[in-house]
Amino acid sequence: MRLNRIEKEIMLSYVNSYVGSLKMDLKTAKQAAKGNIVKAKETAIKEGLYDLPADYYKEIFRMENNNVDNKFTRYYKEARKDGVKDEDIIYLWETYPVERFMLQETQNLININAYITAFNEVKSYTEATKRVRKNFPTYGNPLIKTEYGSYEDNALPLEFIFKVNKNVLPKLVHDFKLKEELEKFSSFNAFIRYLARNDKLGSLSI
Repeated sequence: MRLNRIEKEIMLSYVNSYVGSLKMDLKTAKQAAKGNIVKAKETAIKEGLYDLPADYYKEIFRMENNNVDNKFTRYYKEARKDGVKDEDIIYLWETYPVERFMLQETQNLININAYITAFNEVKSYTEATKRVRKNFPTYGNPLIKTEYGSYEDNALPLEFIFKVNKNVLPKLVHDFKLKEELEKFSSFNAFIRYLARNDKLGSLSI
């Protein structure tokens, strides 16, 4: 799939991120970033989001206020129950469409690597999967039922990814109280839903 200038720049930034944060060698990082951004663009096109303007959230808010029933309002009706706020919706829509899904594909990559590490330690598919679900977020459509657990374990709205990456994941490295709180929940996703509904996900501002 052909990438435009913006998408090539995004891909390059993720190559650097994969090398620095995920400790990949340069060749592997380039392959992973290329594969992920192609998936991200395909998803944006498939979901009908690729050509929509950055301020389309205004139209979504208008449709919500007028009780319009379509895929956007149905999705956000559920997402708002999970604790998604207007600011989360605006921030996501103002992010370039392909980069939104690049963030999701990158989290998927992190989860796969975490699963491989866990499986090499415990030699159990069930236990390795459980560890990943407990310690890492997954994103997608919350209306799609997960194969395990309850609604609370379903994929998180992608709107949460910015606050989770900024305010939750870094703290879990050294905040033992937060780790203890996470242990009370069936999955990382259930924990994030609890934080969001109780206005504990923090701010988007720097």
